[in-house]
Amino acid sequence: MTKVAQGLPTPITVAWRPLTRAPKAFQWHDRRWRVERVLQRWSIDTGWWSDELRVDRRYLRVVAEGRVFDLFFDRPRRRWFLERAL
Repeated sequence: MTKVAQGLPTPITVAWRPLTRAPKAFQWHDRRWRVERVLQRWSIDTGWWSDELRVDRRYLRVVAEGRVFDLFFDRPRRRWFLERAL
């Protein structure tokens, strides 16, 4: 398992399929990774009582070109991140 940037999520750009609500590709390390399938989806929504503690993320574990990645969408910041490459 590879933690991205020593444990820090890396901002990425995601191309999305709106009809199926699934990513079709993402850009990481100056490379476009084509998403073959979504393996798992989950959400984290905690700390809602405090702006400093708030975490509201929608996670996707995907297979892209034979590798497995954990991506998440940070809802308050409205931005995609890569958390880890497995």
